[in-house]
Parts: sequence; structure tokens; C-alpha cells
Amino acid sequence: MENYMNTFFMVFLVTILISNPPQPTRAAGESLIPTACQNVEKKGFCNAMLESDPNSNNADLPGLGLIALKQAASNASDIAEYAKTLSNDPNLKEGAAKCLQLYLETADKINDSVASAKSKAHTDVNAGLNAAITNSKSCDAALAGHECELSGKNEVFRWLCENALGVNKAVMDGKN
Repeated sequence: MENYMNTFFMVFLVTILISNPPQPTRAAGESLIPTACQNVEKKGFCNAMLESDPNSNNADLPGLGLIALKQAASNASDIAEYAKTLSNDPNLKEGAAKCLQLYLETADKINDSVASAKSKAHTDVNAGLNAAITNSKSCDAALAGHECELSGKNEVFRWLCENALGVNKAVMDGKN
């Protein structure tokens, strides 16, 4: 009788393990940043930007997505402030005004993307980020023919948006 009980217990245990396989876990201190940045062209930049946030150490993929979005939103606000200062330059006044308008709109779009990410509306996150990238390119067009630091800031902003898009893709792919 004891053998039957042992056999029954083993079959029961195996059945439970097969139907509920253990989920992969991260080792203490193991970062998800490389996974989050795997879909990004500039992986080194993505890794460095996410690592620069102290909250990234223990963040899951959705948390890293929020960090990337907040970095892009902060950068958009900084660029809007910078564009405002350029409006004093008579050579850049018109282009700077257009860039200011675009980046104020862009900051709103990215903040909407943060809300979308929190509600797991990842397609909306992509739409907001792609619109932000388009606005950044429109700012470049508004400044065409004028050398200024804003063009470089636009490029970095697009990299930040691409980071957020890449992390969002990893979240959508469910690579936790």
C-alpha cells in the first residue's frame, strides 16, 4: 500500500509541475536592460540612458518602458525651453517659434503615452512616440539652412523616443 501512495504522490507532483511550469526568475542584481534594449539600433545609448535612472535596477520591462518614456518627455520639455530662448535670435525666430509649438505638443503626446503605457495600451504608446518623432523632424525642417544646437538636441530626442519604442516592443512581445 505504501508503494501505491508513493507512486500516486509522484504522479500527482509530476502532473502539477507539467501543468504549472516554474516561471523564469531573475537572479538578484540581474538587469532586464539588455532585454529592454534589444530592439533598439543604438543599444549602447539605450543601455546607458536606462542605467542612468536609479529606479531601473529593480524595474520590470513595463517599468523600464515608463523610465524611457519619462526620459523622452523630460527631454522634450527641455527642448521646448531651449527653443523659447532661440526666439530672441532674429535669424532663428520663425523656426524657433515653430519648434517651440511642436515640442509643447510633443511633450503632451509623450505624457499621453505614459498614461497609455500605464493602462497597457501599447499601440497608443507607439502612435504617440511616432508622432513625437515626426514633430522633431518637422522642427529640423523649420530650422533648415540655419546652424544651431537645436538640430543636435532633436537627434538625441529621437534616440530617446527610439529607446522607448524598443522597450515598448519588448513589453508587447512579453519578454519578461
